[in-house]
Amino acid sequence: MNISPARDDADPPAAPPDWTIEVGSDPVSEGEYFIADVKRAGQVMFRVGLGGIAEEAKARKLLAAKARAWIDEFLIREQQSGASSQGN
Repeated sequence: MNISPARDDADPPAAPPDWTIEVGSDPVSEGEYFIADVKRAGQVMFRVGLGGIAEEAKARKLLAAKARAWIDEFLIREQQSGASSQGN
């Protein structure tokens, strides 16, 4: 699934379209543990998980928010890295 709805007014902003998230879950004694693989162009870039959430829809929303925050930081670092290597 895409990280965010395709809306211009999304808050936080939608991730670029080449980023996707795949959510799965594993049963644990407290309920479910949700795991998200965040991918860029099909390649796993990072994995995040959270527990203590009973509803899958709520877990997906929280995981998507975490993913968007991570992607934003990653893209900033990537841009800064590219800018500094171009200056050399």
